[in-house]
Amino acid sequence: MPPAATSAASRAAASPAKPAGKPQPLWTRSFVFGTLLNFFIAANYFMLMVVMTAYALDVYQAPASAAAFCASAFIVGTLFSRFSSAPLMERFGRTRVLVVGALLEVALTVLYLMNEPIGALIGVRLAHGFSYGMCSTAVATVITSIVPAERKGEGIGYFMLSITLGSAVGPFTGIFLSNNFGYEALFVVASAIVALSVPCALVLCIPRKTGAKASPRKADLAAEAAQDALAADVVQASDERKREDAAAGFAEAEAEAAPAGSVETAAEAPAPAHDSARVPSTRLEERIADKVEHSWLSRFVEAGVLPISIVCGLLFFGYSSLLTFLTPYATELGLARAASVFFVAYALAMFLTRPFTGRAFDRVGPHPVMVPAFASFIVGMVLVAFASNDWLLLGAALLLGFGVGTVQSCGLAMAVRVTPDERLSVANATFYMMLDVGVGIGPVLLGLAVPLVGYQALYLGMALVGACSLALFLVVARTEKGVR
Repeated sequence: MPPAATSAASRAAASPAKPAGKPQPLWTRSFVFGTLLNFFIAANYFMLMVVMTAYALDVYQAPASAAAFCASAFIVGTLFSRFSSAPLMERFGRTRVLVVGALLEVALTVLYLMNEPIGALIGVRLAHGFSYGMCSTAVATVITSIVPAERKGEGIGYFMLSITLGSAVGPFTGIFLSNNFGYEALFVVASAIVALSVPCALVLCIPRKTGAKASPRKADLAAEAAQDALAADVVQASDERKREDAAAGFAEAEAEAAPAGSVETAAEAPAPAHDSARVPSTRLEERIADKVEHSWLSRFVEAGVLPISIVCGLLFFGYSSLLTFLTPYATELGLARAASVFFVAYALAMFLTRPFTGRAFDRVGPHPVMVPAFASFIVGMVLVAFASNDWLLLGAALLLGFGVGTVQSCGLAMAVRVTPDERLSVANATFYMMLDVGVGIGPVLLGLAVPLVGYQALYLGMALVGACSLALFLVVARTEKGVR
């Protein structure tokens, strides 16, 4: 046997075995600080969003339309940021975009203290929405890139709890401070909270490359070298026979020495990165994906993420009816007391169920987890439509919290787990852009419908929107078993 072959074969045989089955850590420093950062910017967003219309009415004596736009201008700015965040991250890096976004969040929140004219206030709201969208997209991209592939659902579920806590703490704090201490105190506290995001952004440790991209290639090279070395030792067999025996021997040695999931055999090697994307399940979806991938839109939109993003965006269109019309509807029914704690119960349901649904998503896939979530949303909207007492309305809040929270976190997990690392920024931007579109256009379109049909019919219609989302999900996720 040639010395080189003997040496290679000896090294392959003497490779120490690593402990099998050890899961990759989830609660790393970067994961913790990234989740905290997301909580701080979400709390700042909700604190200001819930009082901005009242602030414009009370302080500026603005018309109702202009006051409402002071609140919704933030969403417009956020939507624009989704298009530019991915190119910015590709050019300057995720860390720089995240730090700059956090600094802009602080600076723009401080500007609310300047009592600028109404036009300048709207401009600040637009810029603040842009900085929030940039910062939230960057931190979501960082988190989805560092969460282990086998724990995507669990990790993203925990990460999304930061938004849940922000949506519970922010509105309560904003209303309490503005009612008891005035708007200046609110802006000072909001500035202090969002300032905590800056040190979080500075201590994040973002890996340059994920192991998933390099691992298959390294495994292939190692397999080839070991097979060649072992093949040289089979002197009496033909060349073809030697290669087959070497491959079988290497596979057996590798199965004994390597930890589960670390190195695949030649027969089980993963497909190339470009083949791991989700397979289109309909001809229409295939055509849309083909057009997006071969156009200038590919810089801003990830085609493979569009289907599940549209499903979640449609559900968030229905969710926008709660943000906009729940308070006047509950007041009309005499349920103002329940409405005041509706979103607390809603956030509590998210907080309690997301960790379990995330782990279930990783173990059994999307259908057993997300189909009940869509059904919960539908039933919750029906209960809101027919609410006659506080308990029915709060029961609806629990169902809606489970439904919206699970669809959002698991939908994002579905999107990012089939996206290569270099396209994660575009994938996250695409997903959140569809959510922004749903929440942004919902109040406008539904506001036109309410005077015509009334609140009860509106919420029955939102139950129908949930049913349409479920039907579309079943089409979109039909080929989910074909993803990596």
